Amino acid sequence: MLEKIIVPKTNTDELLKNKPSWKDFIPSMIYWPGIITQIILVFFYYNFYHFDIFSWIGWCFMVFFMVLSGLPKYAFKKYGEIEKGKSFIHTTRLVDKGIYSIIRHPYWLCWILLSISLTLISQYMIMIIITIVVLPIIYLETYSMDNGLIEKFGEDYKLYKKKVPRMNLILGIIMYILRKKKILVKQSIKENDF
Repeated sequence: MLEKIIVPKTNTDELLKNKPSWKDFIPSMIYWPGIITQIILVFFYYNFYHFDIFSWIGWCFMVFFMVLSGLPKYAFKKYGEIEKGKSFIHTTRLVDKGIYSIIRHPYWLCWILLSISLTLISQYMIMIIITIVVLPIIYLETYSMDNGLIEKFGEDYKLYKKKVPRMNLILGIIMYILRKKKILVKQSIKENDF
């Protein structure tokens, strides 16, 4: 696990002062309306082609989305050392525990899961097209997030990137288990060292 990393207050304040340009908002002007459209359309075109199996799989994705979506906020509040009165996204510490020890961008993965689940539940052609457009944009946003976090946390975030995958949950769980085993082996060697 990474050691405790505190970001100096001046560095955080400077980063927050850097206002994004209009170009930074282009992806969000595509994926937010896309997801909102999907939420609205699912009410009108529920199980459009009557493939019940896809609808059930979509509901499973939805449950997974709902469970996963609460974990990042919990991790930020618990481990992020947020100043009193600030939002949970204003962490002063690199959070590498909880869900963030498995994947780096759980919020973005949640939006992808939501889009997929709504598409499977609806099965309407426009939903499929929206998902095909929205998913790559959401995924590409994680690169921008990584760059901003490297700016904020520096080399410590680069080290974190090497240990924790972007959004691949299965790979993240495998890497987490391997890291835990490695730690247990090191502890065992230290305890048995004469």
